[in-house]
This record gives sequence, structure tokens and C-alpha cells, in this order.
Amino acid sequence: MHLVVGVRAIVLFASSASAALIGRQSGTTIATLPNDAWIESIFARSNGQLLLSRLDTPELWTLDPSAKQTSKLAGFPNALGLTGITEISPDVFAVVSGNMTVKGSISYTPGTWGVWKVDLTSSDPKTTFVKQIPEAGFLIGVTPFNNDTVLVADAGKGSLYQLSISTGAYSVVLSDATMKAASNAPIAEGIHGIKYSNGTVYFTNTFGNGFYKVAIDPTTGKSTSSVTPVLASVTNPEDFVLGADGSAFMATLSAGVIKVTPDGKSSRVVSTSSPSSCAFGRGAGDKGTLYISTSSGTVSSIDAR
Repeated sequence: MHLVVGVRAIVLFASSASAALIGRQSGTTIATLPNDAWIESIFARSNGQLLLSRLDTPELWTLDPSAKQTSKLAGFPNALGLTGITEISPDVFAVVSGNMTVKGSISYTPGTWGVWKVDLTSSDPKTTFVKQIPEAGFLIGVTPFNNDTVLVADAGKGSLYQLSISTGAYSVVLSDATMKAASNAPIAEGIHGIKYSNGTVYFTNTFGNGFYKVAIDPTTGKSTSSVTPVLASVTNPEDFVLGADGSAFMATLSAGVIKVTPDGKSSRVVSTSSPSSCAFGRGAGDKGTLYISTSSGTVSSIDAR
């Protein structure tokens, strides 16, 4: 089954216009990927390099933010694009792949989504397919649960999977109304960005327009509390990164990048158009730098200290 929509392009256009009107601050563009790239996720490595997943093609790219140089790192067969990236152990990553079309009308294909292991501990990247999850609608955000297990967001069905990287065993650990897209959403895209920190999962809901948290058991991954809003109303939030103080720096389709404090106060950081994901630098000189990817193929930076 294909879910097809042309409305999201209108959302992106409207959000770009509103961002330009509301805020004047903008980041500095440091790179643009070729061929009308759509960068879905950005992740900072410990060596200071940035990993970029492309949704328009199944490729993982790397960006040296100091030299402003990009290159293709790896390709992934049997998929049309990549979504989430996370680090599961030093320089070993989990990457989500599946079939989504982003040219013209946007569509994704349920049942095509899976997770790869990407080992960058040597000079030659090693990619290993871990598992396809045929029950999944649209896998997108991913976060480490421990050194072998990741939590993966199913935006299509509004649920959260737990998956073992070593065995491929997986199960649904949580489904909740707050993870589902609104009934009148232009596309069935609910839970999107996810982060696990100190016994709590934080997640956005793109077309449910909220930012939530839920406590989970550190062994089973099952919820130990009800889902509660951090920010009950935020228009079209996408991926985010947690800062040192627990604040979320969040890409939104409607307002550029915003900062949401742990007590739910929000403020604009930068009026980037069509942002998709954020990451803080991990190099010696850029730990206060926020890097922002966009669905128009650019990466920009801003001092977020």
C-alpha cells in the first residue's frame, strides 16, 4: 500500500514563508549536497565529522564542517532512502532505510523498512543489514537504548519498536495516541524524532503537533508512566537534539529551529527554512555549534551557546 500526498509541499512552502516573516536570524550555510538532495538526519561523530542520511536516495554522506567538504560514505541496496541515524557504540551506528518517494507527490511504502549497522571504526566503512520489520508503516527516528539495542519510531502506525542489533529480534514496546498522526493529517506521519535519556523517552509527533515524554523500564523498554506533554502544541515538529541542560533543539516545519526547555518553555533559535534535524558539534572547537540539516539539501551552523 502506498500513502500519497502532495500537501506536504504546501506545508513546507508555508513554513518557509512564515519563518522568513517571523525571524531574521539565520544560520551560516556550510554545505549543499548535489542533485536536489533531501537530508533527513544529521549526526555528529566523535571525530568532528557529520553524518548525513539522504531520503531522496539510499546514501549516507559525510561532511567535514571545518573544511566544508562532503563525500558519499556508503550506499544501501533494496531501499529508496534513509531516515534516522544514531550511535550504538563508539563509531558504530544504526541507520534506518526504506522506500519513500520525495519527488512530486510524497509517498512511503509500508513493510519496506529496516535497520542497518554501519561500522566506521576502520578506514573502510562496513555496512550490515540487521533486520527488516515488515509490520512497520514508516520507520524514522532511532535512539540507542543500550550498547546492543535501539528504539525505533514507526511514524506510520504510531508506535515504538525495540530492536537488538546483534540478533535482529524486535518487538513493539509502546503504542499511544500521542504517537499517531491526526486523523486529518496530509500524511500518516506521527512520532518522528526520538531520544532516550536517563530512563525517559522524548519524542515529537510531526502531524500530531506535540512534543512528549514517557518513562520506560531500563531493562524491558516498557513504559512505567503515562505519556505527558513537554510542549503540548508545536506545529509540525521533526527531529531534535538534547542539549547539556536537557533542552531540546528542534527542527519544525512551521517555525525553523526552536529551543524547548525541560519545563516546556519555547523560543526561536534560527529561522531556517524546511529544517529536518539538528546536532551539536563534538569536535574540539565546535561543541557549542548547532548544525542543522534541511530537506533542500543544505547544512548550516549557528552558535547556540
